[in-house]
Amino acid sequence: MGRKHLRINRLGFAEYEDMVELSCAVDTVKLAGDLSAIVERVLSGDRELLDSLTDGAQADFVVPLGMCAELLFSGQYSVVELVSAACTVRYCAEAHMREFPEDLVQTLSRLPR
Repeated sequence: MGRKHLRINRLGFAEYEDMVELSCAVDTVKLAGDLSAIVERVLSGDRELLDSLTDGAQADFVVPLGMCAELLFSGQYSVVELVSAACTVRYCAEAHMREFPEDLVQTLSRLPR
């Protein structure tokens, strides 16, 4: 049985029925911190990591991560929007984890699915 899609939120991330339940149990401060660390590591750090990624990883992972950075920078988001962004970033990164440094993989692995 598939997940029930609810909508695409105002930030461009898909929201599913289970994200509402997940948002009740998540530590939003920790989740925002993990996402911020990923954004900092990939987008704000030295360009060596970003430049080392394949075109596929850049398209699949860096684009949603950039959207997530905008969400975090604005500070204007609900818990469900934060969870939706985190789930999207992890989902988009999973196919490319073998390209990432271990510390980035560990932080990405803490994000919800």
